[in-house]
Amino acid sequence: MAVTLTRTRPAADLHMGALLRGALARQGVTVYVERPWTSLPNEYLVAAVPGRARVWIHAMSCSGATHYDIPLGELMAVAAVVTDETNTRFVYDGFSDDNARPLAQAEACAEAVAAFLGTQTPEPEPEPERECLHCGRGIEWIEADGQGAWYDSSNWIGCVDGANLHAPAPLCGWCEDYGVIEIFHESTDAVIGHRPCDNRPCVKRRTKAAAEAEAERARTEAEAEAHTAVCTPQCCPPF
Repeated sequence: MAVTLTRTRPAADLHMGALLRGALARQGVTVYVERPWTSLPNEYLVAAVPGRARVWIHAMSCSGATHYDIPLGELMAVAAVVTDETNTRFVYDGFSDDNARPLAQAEACAEAVAAFLGTQTPEPEPEPERECLHCGRGIEWIEADGQGAWYDSSNWIGCVDGANLHAPAPLCGWCEDYGVIEIFHESTDAVIGHRPCDNRPCVKRRTKAAAEAEAERARTEAEAEAHTAVCTPQCCPPF
């Protein structure tokens, strides 16, 4: 193993190393840097826990370079690989991930590595405090009997000036909570497409929504299978 390793560049340098380290740390994964071959400059983040095979994490650049700390603008994909007595396989395969945005891939890779290693995920972050879009006062959503409204600390649903009801300011200043960012033509400023917002709050909401949808799909399928097993012509007559 090589003795001399390059230092992870700071986040301000816009390289993948800081993104990957931060995402892994939030998932409770501890890593160190290793260079497997002294004759090659390739360096990996390595995550390991007792009793499990080590996970090797790297990023691939558009030029074909393999290193965990490549520039964000050159990212092709992030990958995490494990080799054990069974085979060599991906823990996270960023090459097959439709979202190639650096932050989204770093977060997804960290979640996959944490799930594989069984590390303790930190306590979920508390819900962010919401402020009124109009008056800036702190507000809270309160619901009763199927109806709800945004209330301030004085238990009012309207701004002090009486002109507007309280409404929450967007959590994401990048996309205004729409989840996508418009792409404009360089010359005409016409909207030519959209891309997923990769600001961290949006990535987390998107991941949570996908997990909830998958859980609901699995529950529905399980209920359907259970019903089919006991189904009779009397309860479900053919059409």
